[in-house]
Amino acid sequence: MSTIPDEKIREVRERAPILQVVSDYMSLKKSGANYQGVCPFHGEKTASFNVNPARGIFHCFGCGVGGNAVDFVMRMEGLSFPQAVKFLAKKVGVEIPERPLTREEKRKVDEQEQAYQINELACEFYRRVLESDEAGAAGRAYLEKRGVDKNTAATYRMGFAPAGWDNLTSFLRRKGIPLEAAEKLGLLRKREGKDGYYDTFRNRLLFTIADLHGRAIGFGGRVMDDSLPKYINSPESIVYRKSEVLFGVDLAKKGMREKGSAIVVEGYFDHLALYRAGFTNVVATCGTALTPPHVKLLRRYADRAFMLFDGDEAGRKATVRSMELFLEEGFPARVVEVPAEDDPDTFINREGGTAFQPLLDKALPIFESFYKGLLKRMDVRSVEGKVAFVNEVSPRLQKIGDPVERGLYEKEICRALGIDRAMLLQKVGIPAQVQAPRPQPKGAPQQRGTEEVLLTLMVKYPDVVLRVRDHGADKLFSASHLKLAQAIVAQSETGDLDLPLVLEQIESHEERSRLYSLFVEDAHLEDLDPIKAFEQCCQALERRALKGDGKALARELATVDPDSPRYLEILSELERLRNKKSKLL
Repeated sequence: MSTIPDEKIREVRERAPILQVVSDYMSLKKSGANYQGVCPFHGEKTASFNVNPARGIFHCFGCGVGGNAVDFVMRMEGLSFPQAVKFLAKKVGVEIPERPLTREEKRKVDEQEQAYQINELACEFYRRVLESDEAGAAGRAYLEKRGVDKNTAATYRMGFAPAGWDNLTSFLRRKGIPLEAAEKLGLLRKREGKDGYYDTFRNRLLFTIADLHGRAIGFGGRVMDDSLPKYINSPESIVYRKSEVLFGVDLAKKGMREKGSAIVVEGYFDHLALYRAGFTNVVATCGTALTPPHVKLLRRYADRAFMLFDGDEAGRKATVRSMELFLEEGFPARVVEVPAEDDPDTFINREGGTAFQPLLDKALPIFESFYKGLLKRMDVRSVEGKVAFVNEVSPRLQKIGDPVERGLYEKEICRALGIDRAMLLQKVGIPAQVQAPRPQPKGAPQQRGTEEVLLTLMVKYPDVVLRVRDHGADKLFSASHLKLAQAIVAQSETGDLDLPLVLEQIESHEERSRLYSLFVEDAHLEDLDPIKAFEQCCQALERRALKGDGKALARELATVDPDSPRYLEILSELERLRNKKSKLL
C-alpha cells in the first residue's frame, strides 16, 4: 500500500473536524469545552467519552481508548491507518495521490475485484433460489422447521444450492464470468477427464461468509439430513483466508464494541441462535482453529472473549488450543459451559435467550476452566497422577504473562494437589524466591506530576511554550517527557499547535492513550494565571532536583572517611542545597 504524504494527512484532518466525524456515529452533548457521549467501544450507562474539538482528540475515561479523528474511524470501521485516511478523504473531497501500480500489483487488484464480483453474483443466485425458486422449497422448509424466519435469512444472506449439477455454472456463464475464475474460488469444479465444470455446492443450505465490510468472500454449505460431510466450506482464495476471517464479524462489530466482549462459537447455527436471542456480539470460526490474526481481529472491537465450543473431546481440544493462544496474546478469555447434551443452538431453542445469560455470568477464566477440568478427569491422588497433572499444566502456566495472576493460580493448584509451591515453580521454570511485582490496576487514576501539569499548560497557553523554550526544555523535563515537550516547542514555532500530529510521534500505544487522557480535559486550567503557574512548576521541579542531589550527597557522605577533605566538601554542599531549597519554599 502506498504511503500517504504528510501534507495530505494534515489536509484530511483539517477538513474532517473530529466533532463532525464522531457525530456521524454517535450522539454527543456539550459539556464545557468538550462534548460527551456514551462510549461506542465498551458498554456503559454513564457518558465517559469526551471529544475536545479545539485539540482534535477524544478520550474515554471508562475504557481508556483515545486518539484523533483517524484513530476513531480506524476503530469504528475496522480499518488500517491508510485505509481510514482514504475513507475520510473521500468524505471530505481530498484527493489522495496514488503512485502507479506495477503490472503485478494491477493484476492482483483486478483479480481481487473479480473475486468479489463473482462471490456477490453467486450470493445473489443462491439467495434468489432460497427466497422464490421452486428449487429452493426444500431449503425454505428446513429453515421453517428450525424456526428461522425470512428476515433472519436475509440478515445472514442465506441461500440454497439446488440439487442439479450445473445450475450455478450456467448462471455464471450467462453473466459472462470466466468459469476458471469461479473454480479458483471453490464455487465450481472441473470435470474429470472431460471439458466443462460442475457446481461444488449442491442441495445444500448456504451461509454467506463475509468480510469486515459485509462483502461476500465465501460460503458454508450444510446438508439438510444426516449425510456426510455435514458442511462444505469454500477453500481459501485471494479474498478469503480462514486464519483471518471470523464468520459474522460484519454483523457483530457494533455489538462487540458496545458490550466490550466477543462470544466465539464453532457453528453457523450456533451463531444464528445466539444472534437471534439478542447476543449480537457473537462470531464463529469457519471450520478452523482460532489463530493469532483472529485474536488481533477481536482486539479491535472487544476487551475479552467468551469461548463456547462443544463439550466433547474435540471441543475440549479446541478450547485448550485457543487457551494457549489467548494466554500468549495476553487477551482475557472465559469458557462458557452448556449442558453436556447441548450445543448453543439446541440450548437456546429449548430454554430461550434469557437462560443463556446466567451461563455467561458463571463463565470461568479459560485457564481456571482448563485446570479444574483436568482435576475432574485425572486421578491426582497418586504420585503418578500428580506428576502427569503438573506436566499438563506447567507449560500453559508459563504462558500467563501477569505475574500476580500466575502466582494466584500456582497457589490454587498446589493447594488442590497438596504439593509444595517450590516444586511446581521448579517445573514451570520460575525461581521460587522471585516476588511478583504488583501491577497498577487497569484504569486506575494516575496522579498528575509537575511535568504533566507543565505539559498541559504548554498545550493550552502559547505564552508558556515560549517560557519553556527560553528556559530550556531539557532543564525542566526528564527523559520520559522531554521528547514530547520539545516537539510541542518545535511545532509551535511553525504555526498553531497540531496536537494530534505531535502525539503521533509517541511510539508507545499505552503512553499515547495516557496523554490523550491528560490533554482532552483542561477545565481545571481556566481560572489560573499561566505565567504564575509556569513559575510554580519551575520551582517545584527545582525542589525535586535539589532533593535528588541531596539524597545522592547523603549516600556518598555515609561512605566517606570523616577525616578526609571530601567529607567537609559534602557537608558544605549539603548546607548550600538546604539554603537554596528554603528560598524556594
